[in-house]
Amino acid sequence: MKKGIIYNLNPFNNETNMSSAEYIIKKLLAFILIYVFSAVLGEGVIIGILYGMGYDPLHGIMPAGEISELLFYYGFLVFSLVTLLYCRFVEKKNIKFVGFSGNPIEYLAGALVATILLFIILGIGCLCGSISFCGFNTNVNIKSILLWVLAFGIQGATEEIMCRGFLLNSLKNRISIPLAILISSTAFVFPHLSSLIEANFVYAVVGIINLYLVSITFSILVLWRCNIWIACGLHSAWNFILYVIMGLSLSGSESVSKGVVLFSVKDTSILNGADYGIEASVITTAVLGMLLFVMVKGWKGRIGKDGIS
Repeated sequence: MKKGIIYNLNPFNNETNMSSAEYIIKKLLAFILIYVFSAVLGEGVIIGILYGMGYDPLHGIMPAGEISELLFYYGFLVFSLVTLLYCRFVEKKNIKFVGFSGNPIEYLAGALVATILLFIILGIGCLCGSISFCGFNTNVNIKSILLWVLAFGIQGATEEIMCRGFLLNSLKNRISIPLAILISSTAFVFPHLSSLIEANFVYAVVGIINLYLVSITFSILVLWRCNIWIACGLHSAWNFILYVIMGLSLSGSESVSKGVVLFSVKDTSILNGADYGIEASVITTAVLGMLLFVMVKGWKGRIGKDGIS
């Protein structure tokens, strides 16, 4: 029995004939393995690139400006590749398994949804007096903007490939859809906790709630469309617009961009999320909560193993 359990939980085989509990543990172990291995490999790749550029990152000699941060986001490509390789060679799944099927134009639909959501949230923030609209930046660096488009395109897609494409799609055929969404959403939230624990307790709690809300939203969109295009577009566009176009904090990281459509945070409050940014704002909670309520109510009873009918 003990040997059987060890074999079943081994993430390096594609055995699926086991209990649901064992299956969940196996997929979580695989997720952790992919995450840790990718983080170590990605760090090594970035360090190698920096040395190749003439810097000495191990002794604190780093490039100035945006280069270091751009390299950090480009490093997410390693996570994507490792996840896809794991699915292909260990689980014997093709690229359609993680959600790269259907019409890629849905990526733009996701980006449009992100744009609308952000302007609604910031609009409410301006009406409440917690955020100010400051005008437009006429000195825009187009090259920098394009580099950030690619950076957040990679980063957003990577998180969707790992959490929705791999983990959610692996779990949904063996356990209930709500439980699969909860587990994959927890995997999505966990890496963000390191920045949240540095925030005030109230902001941290609101931030965690918002992470779950947005992750559940991504999951339902993936189930609805039977692909991850729309979730990738929404995720990447949200981060790009918030951080680069609006120049606001993203998950506690202060933007290095001067922004294009300029907003500023007034006195820190739970309405603007303080230093963590609007992702720890109760306005974001309300908007995402309403969106999720409408989605769940509209699709209640229509969610099945193969998506939303």
